[in-house]
Amino acid sequence: MAIWLILIGGAVLIGFLVAVVVKTWWAVYLAAAIPWFGLLGALLFTVYGLANDDPDASMWLIAQLVGGTVAALVGILSFKLTKHLLRREDSAS
Repeated sequence: MAIWLILIGGAVLIGFLVAVVVKTWWAVYLAAAIPWFGLLGALLFTVYGLANDDPDASMWLIAQLVGGTVAALVGILSFKLTKHLLRREDSAS
């Protein structure tokens, strides 16, 4: 359960930071790609970088498919919500 909290919390933080810092039209793609590739890097490091002797079936592709998709969607939602709230704040001022 803590893994999902880290994954979703990190994606929310990245979506927020991209919305605040990056001011280009492709920023929404960045908000989705950073969490997706971050999870991919963590999975590849865990599978290939850490030494283990367990002869198990590797499920990192399925973990990337499910977890990466969730992280990307949460990053996009966080980006869109932050942009909406910032736009509303600017129009209210």
